[in-house]
Amino acid sequence: MKPSTQSRTSPTPSVEPPRPMGVFRGKPATKQLIAFYVAYLAAMQFGRWVLVIPDIPIVIWPPNGIVLAMLLTQPKQSWSWWISLAAIGELTGNAVWFHNPVGWAFGYIVANAIAVIFAATLMKPSGDEGFRFRRLSQVLRFLVVCVLVAPGLSATLGSAIDAFVGKNPFMKTWPYWWLGDATGILIATPLAISVMNAWDEKAWPSPIELFEGAAIAVSLSVLCFWVLSTDATYAFVLPMPILWAALRYEFRGVSFAVLVLTAAIAIQAQSFEYLPRSGADVAALQNMLRALILIAATTGLIVAGIARQQRQALANLALANDQLEQRVAERTREIEATEQRFKATFENAGVGISIVGGDGTLLRVNGSLARMLGRDVSEIEGRRIAEFTHPDDQALIDVAWNQLTVEGKDEYEQEKRYLHKTQKIVWGHTTVSCVRREDGKIDYLIKIIQDITERKRSEALRQLLMREVNHRSKNLLAIVQVIARQTAKHSPAKFVEILNQRLQALAANQDILVHNEWKRVALSDLVTGQLAHLEAIVDRVRLSGPPILVPAAVAQSLGMALHELATNAVKYGSLSTETGQVDISWEAENDRFRMTWRESGGPPVTQPDRKGFGTTVLERMVASSMSGEVILDYSPDGFSWELTCPMSSLEDSDCADA
Repeated sequence: MKPSTQSRTSPTPSVEPPRPMGVFRGKPATKQLIAFYVAYLAAMQFGRWVLVIPDIPIVIWPPNGIVLAMLLTQPKQSWSWWISLAAIGELTGNAVWFHNPVGWAFGYIVANAIAVIFAATLMKPSGDEGFRFRRLSQVLRFLVVCVLVAPGLSATLGSAIDAFVGKNPFMKTWPYWWLGDATGILIATPLAISVMNAWDEKAWPSPIELFEGAAIAVSLSVLCFWVLSTDATYAFVLPMPILWAALRYEFRGVSFAVLVLTAAIAIQAQSFEYLPRSGADVAALQNMLRALILIAATTGLIVAGIARQQRQALANLALANDQLEQRVAERTREIEATEQRFKATFENAGVGISIVGGDGTLLRVNGSLARMLGRDVSEIEGRRIAEFTHPDDQALIDVAWNQLTVEGKDEYEQEKRYLHKTQKIVWGHTTVSCVRREDGKIDYLIKIIQDITERKRSEALRQLLMREVNHRSKNLLAIVQVIARQTAKHSPAKFVEILNQRLQALAANQDILVHNEWKRVALSDLVTGQLAHLEAIVDRVRLSGPPILVPAAVAQSLGMALHELATNAVKYGSLSTETGQVDISWEAENDRFRMTWRESGGPPVTQPDRKGFGTTVLERMVASSMSGEVILDYSPDGFSWELTCPMSSLEDSDCADA
């Protein structure tokens, strides 16, 4: 309990009353002082009633336990009030029951005050917090300081007073005094502290606890009457119910059980004077019972301290376990969220991602990589990356592995070819990061593969176009020479005019090819445009075929082929003579497209010794771009070129891969 303070809820300022000065500061509430005074007198009377030894009026002194409990639970500034009121109570008891001279009484008061102040100071060195038993170390310190040492101080001073006034010898009084004070503190102090704490916390016992407490009290009483009726032969069984109370209700149970045990012994002890025993035997029996109370209370407090500490440890463990489970749950949620984010990133990334083991096995791949290779994820995981690498690029795997294992690099980049399920080539730009174990060995690799097939195709096309421009530039000079030679048969006046017109037509056609800005055009217009520079001999070129539109991509590759055919015909073939002819025809039948270039009337045809760029354009480029087949026939009577492909190749969709 705390001393009352002035309310701070009043909205108007108030003047605090002057505080007491000196030792009488911190006055407790009046009802507290009254309750303490009544409890002190009751403890004195209880001590008078419990046990009586001839020439020793008090053999158990609970009042010191009451005072010590107040000093331990109340602020230090209020100690003077409790000590003063205890002195008044002791003077009251002396006047009513003991009738000692006033000087003796004051001496006893001083002895008791020194003992309890000494004990309270050591037990409560600082702070105004209320004392309570929480740990075994507190119990042990209480037993040493308050039960062993402090009663020794009061016993020494009190026995000295008795010896000085000639009441009893020092050595006769001291053991009784010490045992009485020690037993009284063991009985009263834990009980008073438990009652005050329960009162402050409104921790009233439940009906089940009351029932079990009553069972403990009955057991103690029955055991006590039985033990004492057998001359205390089986006194060792009396602490058993106290241990029961200690394990079940800790310090509250111990203090209650010790009080019941003491009361039961006191009731039975009232008949000791009628026993057929000498006074010394009765005194010895009563000393044994006091020692029994002391041992039972001490054991009960130690067991209660162990039980409290164990329960607190279990509670702390449970709390720590709950906190750990909560942290684990939070961490699990974080990991799951991270895993979900990783999975979403992994699966929805626009590039191929794979986790590769240290042995090259694909442990995990995402959908983008699977689609890049034309397979399901299940078809890829568990297999080695080499199985999906183009045979000509297998050596790059060894180079990369050497960088990781020998050179100690953790990252590398390379471009290589992979194989689609349809055996189509897929170019990939591969970026690899290495994750190593503590010993430096490779744990796994993270591979990011970007599909660069279109880029490679564009690069190849640009290279092809560059080579084509270079090739056409060379052919252009030859064509100019042919145009000039064939134009020279005209009169000089018209030579310049006709030559200029033919060169302009040739330049216009070249401009179209270089810029490659054709839209969907008629095949006849495409052929005518490619032969425009042959105006002087266009009458020897015959065209035949139905109206067909071709997309820009087909027009580009087909136009390059027609230009190459026309150039070769002018330089080496049928158009290099005055009588040679060229028949160009096309047809669409049964979902197949066929186009033929056939020469006649020219010089004898022979198989070329080598295949140059022109042959590449005529065979591979046209056949690949139109997913068709090209046949070159070097018959002596005349060269022929035939293209066959599905009609779907003439649609607006992209052409097949090279």
